[in-house]
Amino acid sequence: MKYLTLVAALAFSASAMAVNCTDCHETINVEEHTEMEATIATCNDCHDMGSAHELDKEVHTPDLTIKECADCHE
Repeated sequence: MKYLTLVAALAFSASAMAVNCTDCHETINVEEHTEMEATIATCNDCHDMGSAHELDKEVHTPDLTIKECADCHE
C-alpha cells in the first residue's frame, strides 16, 4: 500500500509541473506584453487561448499577469 501511495504521488507531481509552451508555440515578448498589462483574460480576448487549452481555474485566474505566467512557463 505504501508503494501505491508513492507511485500516485509521483504521478500527480509530474502532471502538476508547468508546461514548456515553446514546445508547441513561438516565444512571446514578455516585456512587451507586461507593458500592455496583459492578463489571461487578454490572452483569451486576442488569441482565443481558452478554446485551445484547458487551464486549472484555481491557479490560472483571469487577472493573472503575463509576468506571473512567465514565472512558471517558458
